[in-house]
Amino acid sequence: MISNSEIREGYLRIFIPLCAADLFLFFSVVMAMYTSYEYGHDAFWDIEFPNRSKTMSNESGQSICGTTNASVQGDQEEQIVQAVVSKWNLYISIAQGVPLIFSSLFFSSLSDFFGRRPFLLLGTLGVCIKYCLMTLAVIFQWNVYLFILFSFVDSLCGSWVTQLAIAMSILSDLTASGKSRSFFIAVFSFVFGLGFSLGSFLSGYMVTLLGYDYSMAIACGLSAIAFIITCFIPETLSNSQRKQNFSCMGNVKEIFRFYMKKDPTYAGFTRWKFITLILSFTLIMMSRLGSSAFETFYLLDSPFCFSPEKISIFETARTCISEIMILAFIKLMQRCLRDEVIAFLGSISSVALFIVFGIAPSTTFLYIAVIIGSIGMCSIPLIRGILSKMTPIHNQGVLFGGIAVVENICNLTGSIIGNAIYSETVSFYKGTAYLVFAGFLFVAMVLLMFLMKDTPQNYNRKGTVSSQTDLIN
Repeated sequence: MISNSEIREGYLRIFIPLCAADLFLFFSVVMAMYTSYEYGHDAFWDIEFPNRSKTMSNESGQSICGTTNASVQGDQEEQIVQAVVSKWNLYISIAQGVPLIFSSLFFSSLSDFFGRRPFLLLGTLGVCIKYCLMTLAVIFQWNVYLFILFSFVDSLCGSWVTQLAIAMSILSDLTASGKSRSFFIAVFSFVFGLGFSLGSFLSGYMVTLLGYDYSMAIACGLSAIAFIITCFIPETLSNSQRKQNFSCMGNVKEIFRFYMKKDPTYAGFTRWKFITLILSFTLIMMSRLGSSAFETFYLLDSPFCFSPEKISIFETARTCISEIMILAFIKLMQRCLRDEVIAFLGSISSVALFIVFGIAPSTTFLYIAVIIGSIGMCSIPLIRGILSKMTPIHNQGVLFGGIAVVENICNLTGSIIGNAIYSETVSFYKGTAYLVFAGFLFVAMVLLMFLMKDTPQNYNRKGTVSSQTDLIN
């Protein structure tokens, strides 16, 4: 049960707008992501095969492979387009990922000095600017490679990565160290997961009914709503809780200190646990984000031949089932199991999902994978919560800044690995990338298993001590 003493008074007037802002933000992010993927896929058909009939493209709302899989030439053309669009997406990932390593690092750390609110606004603003530019590019049919530049601009503002890191820091400001923090992070993850579901569900229908231009414009409008709501979120870090001295190199050292040096304030928690948790987080996020970079192309191609609407339905059903199951699973399991054990069980589910996805010969296997992998991503909010509980309140921004950097590196390297493997193996075995990421998840599962060595007695004692310390501070 969650104690009232573990939650700051008046938290709802901060927590609810924060959830609403991220609901709209991730709604826009996912809608724009799928729209841009499908727009790029269609645009490269025109670039590579300009004389091809429009009825053979996705503008008809049908999967291209559904009309060409009986033709050897059609299969070869599809593989060419798949390879080119994967490389295009790879360049976008690099343009966004590399600057984000630095912006997410410094903005999140700066929030410990200047407060959370300015950088929460900046990250949301960057997303809004990006989608406004993409909307103009689709309407006026600018060069598709300009999407790389727009992603670069977004990354300079910190994008959703910094916004999410600051939001997690705000949740830490609102809650004391304990299971309440893990649960609130899980609830927050459920809310922006709901935005993810809405974006994936509506994107295909919007593209089919309204076209790429209106779909991207809607995504732009949703990000603008997120920015407006964010303007009303008050500051959560008081002046007395902020760090007094700022140093760029000092912030970098602070991030690495978690994994290189013990914190005497939290002597019960050892350095190896920080390292094990962040390595597990890295492998899980790399697999999750890396697979999303090519999954749309995977589903568009044979043997699945999904249309944009079917991709929307499938991804929405998958996300909704997963988010609901994760929230219920965490709430139920926290009554009798430690967070580390729950995360380990989730990693087993993730491994099974990726293996079945990789070997799936038909759509039926994809649905089976969704069921057995429904609790797979519960490891992410739990690892965030465990790390946060091990960290003093004045270092929450540094902690989540470091996590944001890791998350961005995972997004960058995962996308590079995923797109590179997929583009090179699409001609002979399309599921290879999923199987590679399943190997990453297996290693994460083994690492989480080591965390279970910590005894329940020590866990309860340390959790109580850290809770009391936070409340006193």
